[in-house]
Amino acid sequence: MNFHFLVNALPEVESATLDDLADIRTIIETNLTAEAREAFHYLLYRNDNKNLLKLLRKRDGVLPRTAVHFYEPAVFSFEDIEDILIDAYEGEYAPPAYMHQFLDEEKHAGFTVRERENRLVDLYYEEGTRHPQEYIREMFLFKRDLKNILLALNARAQGFKITRITVGEYDLPAELAAATQTDFGLSGQYAYIPELVALLNAGDLVHLEKRLDELLIEHLRMVVAGRIFSLNYVLHYFLKLSLFHRWLLLSPQKGERALEEIIEDIVTTAERAAMTAGAA
Repeated sequence: MNFHFLVNALPEVESATLDDLADIRTIIETNLTAEAREAFHYLLYRNDNKNLLKLLRKRDGVLPRTAVHFYEPAVFSFEDIEDILIDAYEGEYAPPAYMHQFLDEEKHAGFTVRERENRLVDLYYEEGTRHPQEYIREMFLFKRDLKNILLALNARAQGFKITRITVGEYDLPAELAAATQTDFGLSGQYAYIPELVALLNAGDLVHLEKRLDELLIEHLRMVVAGRIFSLNYVLHYFLKLSLFHRWLLLSPQKGERALEEIIEDIVTTAERAAMTAGAA
């Protein structure tokens, strides 16, 4: 595939307005092969997950946590998701395998609202970290580490055990659970941990959110490694564009709500773990 035309058609990130985002997405999707487009959609599925969970919460009579009507950019509309839920979807883009698995389990598992949300996240990260496309796979691997470290830091601050709140079955969650040091003894490998600790302790939640995004971009820049006319470059461009506009819209109040949701996840998971241990 020749990426010269596509890359040259993309405006500078800083000059693109929020209204341009949909047009840029269309340009990218139109000029990618089906396989490359499938990888590109993994930059959008995070919002599809939110929209799916919101629709399920509405179905169950649970009020949504936020007043946001629809998270964008997303691959599927609310109407698409409604059709997916009843096996009537006939749209252009097939739902990803992790979403199919989640919905199949959701029909039979009797999840609580919290268990349902946690299971979708687990399957999403599990699939993303095994994705064959280099950039997407590396993005998920790095985001999973960031998520687990932030969950562990918040769990420690709230006085909860770190076990059973992290995402994925690999070495880092076990190391976080066993560590007693402020930085979990991992600053040599994850140099950003002291910085995250300082931002959390200062309550500087907006800068924490922005720093997490910056760390992701800095890490993924190495995956692009100067290969401008490549799928990796196009994916990196769109991720930067999406985060750039997210930063413009991020307010202190939104940052506080984001952290409150993380803490709520930790509290609920810790309570569930305690109940399970008591039942055993």
